[in-house]
Amino acid sequence: MVPLSVFVTRLGLRVLAGADLLSTKVRWVHVSELADPTRYLQGDELLLLAGTDLRPERSAEYVDRVKAAGVAALGFGVTPIFDRVPAPLVAACRERVLPLLEVPPSVSFEACAELLYGELLTSQTSEITRLTAAHRALIRAVTGPSPITRTLELLAAHTGGWALLTDRVRRRDWSGGDPRLDGDVRAALDRACASTRPTSAMMSSADQRVMVQSVAGPLPSGYALAVGAPVVAGVTDRALTTMAASLLGLLIPGPVDQWPAHQVGRAALSLALDPGSSRWIRRAAEVFGLDDPGVHWRVLCARSGGDARLGDLATLLGSPFVDRDGEVCTALLPGNAPLDRITGDLSRAGWLAGISTPHPAERLGAAYEEALRSLRAAGFEGRSVVSGAEMDGLAGVMDMERLRAYADDRFAPLRESRPHDAADLLATLRVWLRHNGHWDRTADDLGVHRNTVRHRIGQVEGALGCRLADADTRMELYLALRAIEEL
Repeated sequence: MVPLSVFVTRLGLRVLAGADLLSTKVRWVHVSELADPTRYLQGDELLLLAGTDLRPERSAEYVDRVKAAGVAALGFGVTPIFDRVPAPLVAACRERVLPLLEVPPSVSFEACAELLYGELLTSQTSEITRLTAAHRALIRAVTGPSPITRTLELLAAHTGGWALLTDRVRRRDWSGGDPRLDGDVRAALDRACASTRPTSAMMSSADQRVMVQSVAGPLPSGYALAVGAPVVAGVTDRALTTMAASLLGLLIPGPVDQWPAHQVGRAALSLALDPGSSRWIRRAAEVFGLDDPGVHWRVLCARSGGDARLGDLATLLGSPFVDRDGEVCTALLPGNAPLDRITGDLSRAGWLAGISTPHPAERLGAAYEEALRSLRAAGFEGRSVVSGAEMDGLAGVMDMERLRAYADDRFAPLRESRPHDAADLLATLRVWLRHNGHWDRTADDLGVHRNTVRHRIGQVEGALGCRLADADTRMELYLALRAIEEL
């Protein structure tokens, strides 16, 4: 549909009534000189007339009839019947809040129709192009790494809002953007998850429009997709959401408790330390579809910065052999596991991991120790680390407990003297050290002015009683900060 403002600006029509209603959408242009054209109207038309059959003194009755029929606006052509739009018609349109446009002699009624058709054709072509491009992007997303998250991020970017895939039975969610769920949206998601038939809903609030679509995932059912945006969803948005819902149903991993192993909570840690674990190794080989008795295995040790659950890690890795020992989760993976995809998925989900090199089953104990060393190195590098890629083995040979104790003592004066902004000062120091004392890069990273960085670093020096121009001091503080990060 085309807004009235397009007719006004493109054809130079004069607005006589409803100047604040030019965003009103026009579906069709209709010409009629009948005193009562309502039987030929369907609503949302720009109704054009020259007043051949119009009696000005009955303008109010005419406006009441066409407005009741759903006309979007009137367009009155001046000459040859009237040299100007009749004043009673103008008054009636203003009183009844119906837009009225004056069509000058230089603009034919056919020009109004041609403008509408041209705009509709351009819009349709644009939507087809947009939908084709979105479909291509969607196919790339579902066939690439982290397909569920990438698909939801694509939907969020396409609509300018957010997207959420939820599994209410097993209480797990995947999202793109920042989901905003009010009571109505949650209720619609619950209905869609509970339904055994295709279900959809659309709802509006003051600042967002939300589409909810049931998703046919692994049994038992219980999946739904919600896509929220600040504007009303168009044909392309609805088509893309429907297609995404169909594809997501194929991508959702089966619940951990349905995997063949049925050993959720069984530990790679136990496998690594139990010399009699050959039975579990055979079972793991069956789960991963490995027939070679000489297969090698990797052990993964991970720590999450958020409130992640063990089942989340199992689903993310595609391995039911996971366990938790304090803050560290451990998992067993086949030696040929796709590490690039796994580390990328872990990073996006907020996990930091250390991964061993491939080991035969009888050396899983060594693989576990190797994974722990790699996890310590990951704490220093700020990213998941595969054994052999640590920073010269530095993290692996350090006593982390003593280093953390040193860090607590070293930064205690700063926390005591500046309790309210100590966290900001330490964050600034961390970024500044990573950028090797470069003021501008640090300011860009933090989103502050370079003078602010200088001021904060000066406060750190004053509180800690040190000179950051000294290389040894920088190294000590950097290692202390990394020890804190690893907690």
